[in-house]
Amino acid sequence: MSIHPMNQILALLVALALLSACGQKGPLYFRDSPPPGVRPEKPAPVKPTPYPAESAEPTQPDKAEK
Repeated sequence: MSIHPMNQILALLVALALLSACGQKGPLYFRDSPPPGVRPEKPAPVKPTPYPAESAEPTQPDKAEK
């Protein structure tokens, strides 16, 4: 039983993709204190919008709606 040439190429590409990361050294990590200009400054915090003031009198339904 022979393997189709396209399947061989696909298997080779998958193997190359998996092996391409083997040259990396050490685990991925985030530096505690990166040099200035690497991390953008934090923007100012957003201020919440207050709810609209409620009137002291309850609203009366329109007489036209009855």
